Amino acid sequence: MGDHDFDEFYASNYGRFVVQLYAVTGSLPDAEDAVQEAFARASVRWDRVRAYEMPEAWVRRVALNVAFTGLRRARRVLEVLTRAEPPPAAPLPGASVELVEALGRLPLHFRQVLVLYYLADLPVERVAGELGIAVGTAKSRLARARDALGVAAFGTAERDALRALQDRLGPPEERGSWSGASPFGTCPGPVRAVRWGRLYVLFTSGPTRYDPAGRWHLFAWQVDAVQRTKLDPQYSGAPPPAPPPLRGYSPRTAAGIGFGSTVAELRAAYGSRVRITFGEPGMIYRFTAGQGAAGELSGSLTGGTPGATVTFLAAGAVCGE
Repeated sequence: MGDHDFDEFYASNYGRFVVQLYAVTGSLPDAEDAVQEAFARASVRWDRVRAYEMPEAWVRRVALNVAFTGLRRARRVLEVLTRAEPPPAAPLPGASVELVEALGRLPLHFRQVLVLYYLADLPVERVAGELGIAVGTAKSRLARARDALGVAAFGTAERDALRALQDRLGPPEERGSWSGASPFGTCPGPVRAVRWGRLYVLFTSGPTRYDPAGRWHLFAWQVDAVQRTKLDPQYSGAPPPAPPPLRGYSPRTAAGIGFGSTVAELRAAYGSRVRITFGEPGMIYRFTAGQGAAGELSGSLTGGTPGATVTFLAAGAVCGE
């Protein structure tokens, strides 16, 4: 009975665990080895593991540890124990290569929380438990991983955020600054915008939800279709009707989403957290990808079908909120 239970547990969980480990390691063979090693360990202590409230959490935690300690065995052992070939892994959701490449640019501790939160669809408390870290630490890592490229949390001091961004993206292409009405909205304090390709990173010394005291800090970013910074810094009112188009590189979010990503890729990256609406202002398609108040993504789309693409992307506080 015990062997039968284990065989079923193995067959029903192997594929999705490989998908999750692949997203962390960036290597399918390494992901398969790590997952097989974890199941091999579970099989020899199955009477104890199956009594846990969540046996799959134990196996996933072991696989994550194995993936980064260089242990490479278990394929043959597991085949003998289960008398079956490993079942095929499910394909990685969405654009697998882009997702893995995007995650691969992040430090390991960011990759772990993102994979558990988004691909494994675990609440933040479970993410913390599986990684053996405090809930506050898990929330902090998720917040930092959501800032665009996993570089600095919203609320980070401007100098520190710029240093981290330049380490990742190189020198910025353009800078601008405004007070009052700006291309990014009307903020309660002055705004500085720094651009890399299509990515604008916004700083303010006015109070926001991230820093009520009002020191210079990172409070928002957006990936845009048009150039916002080469405008008269003294202007007041709405931006000109036709700002110059941008054709530069689009940095991607930690989950691989950027300018031109499709609705299918959005849903693959953020699952049921994606909401698409159509209407005013402008009678266009818009989306949000709920990640909590500090990290919600939003933007506009060319349509609502799976092949429709992102034409604007933003995260952080809204100017003036």
